[in-house]
Amino acid sequence: MSGKKILIARPQSNDLSASHEQQEQKSSRRSRPRRRGGASSSNPTRRRHKQQRFEQQQQQQQQQQPRTKFVVRRLPPMFTADEYATLTAEYITPETVEWSYYVPGKIHKSKSTPATSSRAYAKFKSLDALVLFSKALNGKAVKDNAGNESVIQIEFAPYDKIPKNAGRLDPRQGTIDNGMYLCALGIHLTARSSYLMLTK
Repeated sequence: MSGKKILIARPQSNDLSASHEQQEQKSSRRSRPRRRGGASSSNPTRRRHKQQRFEQQQQQQQQQQPRTKFVVRRLPPMFTADEYATLTAEYITPETVEWSYYVPGKIHKSKSTPATSSRAYAKFKSLDALVLFSKALNGKAVKDNAGNESVIQIEFAPYDKIPKNAGRLDPRQGTIDNGMYLCALGIHLTARSSYLMLTK
């Protein structure tokens, strides 16, 4: 053999480290969990714009439909619902109001805790009736049976909507007498009583 030397090229350490870093980056990308909902769900700017559009829609609806729901605040704590009905009998009637609700107050046992005033809600059918009611009772001083006196304050309710009537009757109501098991029990008891009468 001739005396020629064979040189073997060895990879440099920098190339090995670079390839190793690339492999680690690829593996981290694969193991990273994907976010659900896309980037729009985590974008605060889009959420803010969506909230602004919703508020604008609410304002437009309130401008189109006049607010007719009110709240009567600062009623005496021991003022009963009957006394309130007597006070407002001239203005709150089935012809003028479509919904009403009364919340009684409370006097706490602890003297350091202030008393909770009574309040009332109602929704008038027309704005004119609400204005007439407000002019007649707003700022009027009333007393309860315990002698607590306060001045009535009438203002628009924070929300103009009223709760829906969720009452729903059960279609099986009143049909228990016609049930199969109850009829069978009645026949069994009748037969047993007649048998006992005969054996005596």
